[in-house]
Amino acid sequence: MNQLEKTQLDTRTRIIETATDMFLLRGFSGTSMSAIAQSCNMTKASLYHHFQGKEDLFIACVTYGYADALEALAAIAADGSLSAEQKLRAAVDALYTTMIISPVGRMSPLIAEVSRAFPSVARSFHTEYVEPQRATLWGIVEEGQHSGAFRNFDKNQFFHLAFGPMVTLSLSREMFATFDDLDDHFPVDDLRDGHAAVLLKILAPE
Repeated sequence: MNQLEKTQLDTRTRIIETATDMFLLRGFSGTSMSAIAQSCNMTKASLYHHFQGKEDLFIACVTYGYADALEALAAIAADGSLSAEQKLRAAVDALYTTMIISPVGRMSPLIAEVSRAFPSVARSFHTEYVEPQRATLWGIVEEGQHSGAFRNFDKNQFFHLAFGPMVTLSLSREMFATFDDLDDHFPVDDLRDGHAAVLLKILAPE
């Protein structure tokens, strides 16, 4: 990568990180390209040099960081030193960090808000993150099934049991983000550990 390409990448990353904070604070409709450009100390024309429009920038924001998250999940799946049970627990930990704790993961409510008006947002998020994430997690389950650590289980039912609580928790924490006692109502660590225990229980051999 030459210096010009690095500079452009650094600028793009700065825009995405700034826009993510603004989308989280103001919502999609309340965030303008002009305001983002101003926060980035650049002209609106310069901003449009990097992103075609607000929809394009929003897609970049909701998928930014997920490449690293997918790599981390793949590394867990490929770790030969871990048992199937350990891999599943580690995968749940990684998914909770990405979907609930990370700034990008906290954009779930915004994705729901924007996807009806801009279906490409939902499609991009599903194709670039949801599908490979599910494939990697199911690979861990299949490995456990082949070794006898896990019993056979319907894939679609497993996905709903695995991801449903995470999505609900993410949405709930954003909905009530102003609560002073948010962690009392939605304790991430306790819920994550209990969730992993439930998944291991339903996959346990009969």
